[in-house]
Amino acid sequence: MKHWRLVSYDIREPKRLRRVAKIMEGFGERIQYSVFRIYSTDKELEKLRWKLAKVTEEEDNIFYLTLCTKCASGAHTQEKNPRGQKLQKH
Repeated sequence: MKHWRLVSYDIREPKRLRRVAKIMEGFGERIQYSVFRIYSTDKELEKLRWKLAKVTEEEDNIFYLTLCTKCASGAHTQEKNPRGQKLQKH
């Protein structure tokens, strides 16, 4: 079963930051510079965690939040994302 999830990160070194962003772009939609929204199964989430663990260090921080259906349906933004595209309510 798939769930909406928010993943945010604080990566201390620019090269690792770019690697993490590239991995995240393969899994979801950027909604802020270091925040992504993904729609994944538990297995897909574990794959993402494994990939991120390979490129991050102890000093880095990644936060995962699984949203219930009701919470996910109420989530929206009025800001523009970094690429200048208007985000839509999902």
